[in-house]
Amino acid sequence: MTSLDIKALENAGRDTLVWVDGYDGQTHQAHVLKSLAPALLILAIAACLLVAML
Repeated sequence: MTSLDIKALENAGRDTLVWVDGYDGQTHQAHVLKSLAPALLILAIAACLLVAML
């Protein structure tokens, strides 16, 4: 195996790692909101506690 063959195999391995086959072209806003809900709840509780301390 020559150095050119090794370089071609290394480059081919890198190219496949970058490409994402699972992209379906849709926006998944419901999934994003479901994942952000716990963080938003924690922020809302923290804001309420800060207002209560005033």
